[in-house]
Amino acid sequence: MGVKTLVQMLEGNAREFPGKDALVFGETRLSYKALNEAVNRAANAFLKNGVRKGDIIGLMLPRIPELVVGFLASAKAGAVAAPINYELTRDRVSGLLRTLNPRAVVAHADFTGLLDDVAQTDIKGFTVLVGGPQAGESSWREFIGGAGPENPGISVDEGDIAYLNYTSGSTGESKGALATHANIYWNTYSSVEALGLRREDVHLCMFASFAHPHEIFSRSVFLGGTMVIVDKIYPKSIAEAIEANRVTCMMGLSPMYENLLELMGHKHYDLSSLRVPESGGMYTRTELIERFRDKVGASIVPVWGSTETTGIAIANRPGANVPSGSVGTACPGYGIKIVDEESQELPDGEVGEMVFKGPGVVGGYFEGMDAGRNSFRDGWYYSGDLARRDARGYFYFVERKTGMMKIAGLKVFPTEIELTLLDHVDIREATVVSVKDRLRGEVPKAVIVLKNGKSMTARDVFNFCRQRLAHYKVPRIV
Repeated sequence: MGVKTLVQMLEGNAREFPGKDALVFGETRLSYKALNEAVNRAANAFLKNGVRKGDIIGLMLPRIPELVVGFLASAKAGAVAAPINYELTRDRVSGLLRTLNPRAVVAHADFTGLLDDVAQTDIKGFTVLVGGPQAGESSWREFIGGAGPENPGISVDEGDIAYLNYTSGSTGESKGALATHANIYWNTYSSVEALGLRREDVHLCMFASFAHPHEIFSRSVFLGGTMVIVDKIYPKSIAEAIEANRVTCMMGLSPMYENLLELMGHKHYDLSSLRVPESGGMYTRTELIERFRDKVGASIVPVWGSTETTGIAIANRPGANVPSGSVGTACPGYGIKIVDEESQELPDGEVGEMVFKGPGVVGGYFEGMDAGRNSFRDGWYYSGDLARRDARGYFYFVERKTGMMKIAGLKVFPTEIELTLLDHVDIREATVVSVKDRLRGEVPKAVIVLKNGKSMTARDVFNFCRQRLAHYKVPRIV
């Protein structure tokens, strides 16, 4: 199978399904023909204003159609899209812009205050505003309105960098993974195969616009399907979008599914179209999977992915029984090992670091932003995530390496304690952190949110944990 760039996928769909809905945002609907023309206009406008192949285009946009158009237009212009986290502090945004030195920045008008603070010294190129013209700035509508709808004809290859997929390292510093068109293609192909996705699927992706933004549209563009975008993550907005557009595939976090169930306890929404509700980014409780299946008819599908694997690399399969706590088995095309501190592969059942290789794994970070960690070694990506694998090939996330505690010299994983706490019928949420201790070095402290109307004492928590955990793992503070 030949690798297709984002450009080839979009143009192929515009030829094959010109009238099919490609993008839905509230009352706005763009067919593949209209989307392709909008992308061409934006790409031609970038080129007309001096953008050249390999230049960086910053995208400071929420989940709105212009994010998709701007991203794909960057690809058609041969440029590199760089989503900018507008929720960072002014100093962090300023530092990011200085590092990127973008040739252009497309920003929402809501962020003009932030831009005003940093633009004097940090944006050397031009700025285009979406959502309302401002004095001295170019508006998006005017920007693309003067450009033609024809394909710009820039040569884009599978090995070209499509965008900088930003993550947060263990130090909190952002790192831009160099995601090529081939990385995006292979991860998307792998996801489609693992989850059994179809051309007729309607996709709702709830990723932040500055975190994995390609996943908002890549699967639908790969398949010739339809993407639905909502700019808010309120349960009501999500439920209304699913019901109105008959969404079949959704990517979210487990609290989103919990909130949907709570909403449906007060008002009925028809979510029966959902076929593949994915849950990534954190642990998904078996009890939540079962409640969602009973209420909606589809089981939540736990998955695991990272910025460096360009999306999910481990997934359970829709319709299959999910082993309690498992994030699934390897997706097609991904090689995965569990290794010790010396990079030696560990046997099934032992906890170690997950390492990955395959065509969906990126080759490194922008300007060597690895902070000395050396995440890429001998063709493998070292994730920093601790996990174990069972004899059937199912993986179980345990903890970030940086989150592991040493209590009197013994390894303790906060996630294990958290999952134990969440087994209590009265506990809604729980997190465990480390607290320094003169005798033991550190001890676990539990922070707990109870379900409405429930009450517990610290002693109740201690007694519950003592029955289920080794004594040194029991929280000392609640």
